[in-house]
Amino acid sequence: MLSCPPLTYAEPDEEAFRCLKLAKRCAQTGDTSCAIMNGANEVAVHAFLQAEIGFHDIPSLVETALAEVSQVSNPALSDILEADRLARESVKRHIKK
Repeated sequence: MLSCPPLTYAEPDEEAFRCLKLAKRCAQTGDTSCAIMNGANEVAVHAFLQAEIGFHDIPSLVETALAEVSQVSNPALSDILEADRLARESVKRHIKK
């Protein structure tokens, strides 16, 4: 039988886990920022898994996409899909630099 040490819980370190902090901020806005974050994160994680960028580059690329892509309040589905597309393009553009 496997044993496990006692589990402990603490507040996450949002400076160490910057994407968590970004996700919380995006979730509170109600605009297209969640779509931007998701699209940017997917491309950045893929680039990390392909050894094109370092792990700590992921939050910086997500932050850059959030700064570059305009957020739309009360978005329609087309706005969400466009935000996702633009975020992916933003990250790809910055990876190639």
